[in-house]
Amino acid sequence: MKTKFNSLGVYIAIALLAALSLPVVLALTVLNGTRAKQIDAEMQVLVDEKLKTMQHSLILPVWSLDRSDMMAILNGAMLDKQVVSVEIFDPDEKSIIELDDPQRGAGKLIARSVPLVLQRGQQDFSLGSLRVVVSDDQLQRKLAADKRFYSLVLLVQAVVSLLIIGLLVYRRILAPIGKLTEATERIQRGSFDTRIAVPQQDEIGLLARHMQAMQGSLKALFDEQAAILGNIPAGVLFVRDGRIAFGNGAAEALLGRHDSSLVGLPCDQVFVEPAQQATYVNQAVTRASGVAGEIVLLRHGDGSSFPAELHTTLIDGTRQSDQIWVIIDVSQRLENEARIDRLAFYDPVTELPNKKLCMDRLRRGLARMASSGNIAAVMCIEVHRSDFAYGAVKADEAERFLIDCARRLGSCVTPDQTLAHLEGEKFALLTELKGQQIGDGIKLCEALAHKLLATFEDLQASWATASPCSLSVGINIVRHHDHAAEEVILQAELAMVQARIAGRGVFRFFDPAMQALANQRSTLENELRQAVQQRQFVVHYQPQVSYEGDVLGAEALLRWQHPQRGLLMPGHFIAVTEELGLMEEIGHQLLQQVCVDMQAWQAEGLARDLVVAVNVSVQEFQSPRFVQRFCQTLRDSHVKTDSIKVELTESMMVDHIDEVIDRMHALKAQAVSISLDDFGTGYSSLSYLGRFPIDQLKIDQSFVRRMHSDAATASIVRSIIMLGQSLELSIIAEGGETREQRDLLYAQGCSLYQGYWYAKPMPGEQFAELLRTPQRYR
Repeated sequence: MKTKFNSLGVYIAIALLAALSLPVVLALTVLNGTRAKQIDAEMQVLVDEKLKTMQHSLILPVWSLDRSDMMAILNGAMLDKQVVSVEIFDPDEKSIIELDDPQRGAGKLIARSVPLVLQRGQQDFSLGSLRVVVSDDQLQRKLAADKRFYSLVLLVQAVVSLLIIGLLVYRRILAPIGKLTEATERIQRGSFDTRIAVPQQDEIGLLARHMQAMQGSLKALFDEQAAILGNIPAGVLFVRDGRIAFGNGAAEALLGRHDSSLVGLPCDQVFVEPAQQATYVNQAVTRASGVAGEIVLLRHGDGSSFPAELHTTLIDGTRQSDQIWVIIDVSQRLENEARIDRLAFYDPVTELPNKKLCMDRLRRGLARMASSGNIAAVMCIEVHRSDFAYGAVKADEAERFLIDCARRLGSCVTPDQTLAHLEGEKFALLTELKGQQIGDGIKLCEALAHKLLATFEDLQASWATASPCSLSVGINIVRHHDHAAEEVILQAELAMVQARIAGRGVFRFFDPAMQALANQRSTLENELRQAVQQRQFVVHYQPQVSYEGDVLGAEALLRWQHPQRGLLMPGHFIAVTEELGLMEEIGHQLLQQVCVDMQAWQAEGLARDLVVAVNVSVQEFQSPRFVQRFCQTLRDSHVKTDSIKVELTESMMVDHIDEVIDRMHALKAQAVSISLDDFGTGYSSLSYLGRFPIDQLKIDQSFVRRMHSDAATASIVRSIIMLGQSLELSIIAEGGETREQRDLLYAQGCSLYQGYWYAKPMPGEQFAELLRTPQRYR
């Protein structure tokens, strides 16, 4: 229906109808208007004539009050069916006599009155007045009849014209175009035998002759392609919009389907795993030169499957839905290759990769490290069973034992890792630690080693042997790709020997420094948990000073008062603390200590207008109970909420923007101000910055330190200050260490500073002493 409505014939018919109807409607409108004006004029003349005639005839009868004559004259006027009523009034406007016919009241009524005056000599005597009411109903009826007649004449004229023009348009334009359309549809279906017959000699006829020549050329081209496709041994499929549009004889034979069942078949049905393989094809054809030689598993018509080498490319390079697939059966080739690979690269007992394949994969992994920058780990694993040493185990039992060991080890291995059988009771495990730092890599290797050791705890009991069974694991984390594979394996074996010497059932790292780092991290984790329990974390304050030298606030900075190592900076423990999930509790302890200090300062009258900034970590801020717990702590401590400022980093603004903004608004609702820390170093978008309900921007110290020597950095600082001023935000610069830096910041419009130029972070007691001497920086 939509196609018919959008056809050229419909558009032409609508255009003709509009073109012919417009003059008809215009003519009727003008004619009716003219005739209506004529009727109005005729009615006016009629009324004037009636009044003039009756005025002269009624003067004497009215003077003599001869009702019979007056009635006769009025009856004579009423003979005209256009007269509705006639009435005579005396000089006092009282009706003397009246005749009317209410049935004549249809149509437009015109009422006119004239005086009746008798002239005697030089004196006029008013006898009264005459009132006549006339209806134009008869003239309107005649006008309506004329309208119908004119409309009918013009309509017949328009219909006849439309039919004549439509017939000419159909024969000369629409019918030939219809034939050309049918011809294009036949060509689209691949039918080239029907001749395009449009004999006329105009432009459409010329187009038809060109299309006939094009059809002949296409037929010849298709015949050549069909001959080629029918004689090549590889299967060829044309895929359009996810369905097979054509398949040659070889494709029909490979897939076990006839042409009727193959054409129109959804292409994913020829794969054993339709969703996975269809996704592969969609990705493959997006590459510039297509994909050649990919091995896929295809489905035969009888339900069986076979491996095939699939070559894919786009037909015209513009539509990804139009593809050419070339299929080559590689069943026999893969079977032969698999047999050779199995003999050359796999251990016949455990069916794990042998040492040769392990070394090859290790070399490839080391080569990938050169480009990816990842680190890798190699584990050398030795299964120890004492009766193996002096040959007390039969060969078949030894094989079953190795197979069981391989099964246990394989249960701990992921698909992207390689477990290999080197020799005897030695195994190797290769894993690539993608995107991991060295500390994270050690942690992952420790977890994997513990998992391997756990799988062998019941080995001796399961084999019901009196000989002890144990596992020794040596770990070598490779950080540089310039090591030889043999060297890497040897280092892992040396670490394995160290594990064996340490008592078996343990693991060791090759690098002593790594082992020390692992031990150090484990110790640090235990000490951090103990530090939280014993509240070993303290607060130091760094003053925030105005250009005039007034201490307006301070930033509360976390320190760890370690029992043995003394005061530790956050860089020594923050990363591990976040991994252990302790930041929320540590942040709460810091806030409690700040509130205690604020109470003491306020009681002494030192912190009446002081605002202390508290850093909040990502882990702490993402807690659903953060806002409630934060504000409750302030209320319990009787500390005003506007005296505490929350400092957030830009990294918090990357994910879950709406949740971040909601928590910020919740803080603002409690009169807690918010500062955006380290501004300019993170990833916050300017489009979101206007949505953040922040009060202050803190310029990162990296910009402050370079601004006097780097013009680009100075420009960035100036832009940050201008941005903050445009958003009506307070600006504070962090890391100011010299007077020159402070003066340059002040010249740019920043008048609040925090840095070593004024003071280093200090304990609460020292900061209180600073508040007692307000003239120190003036």
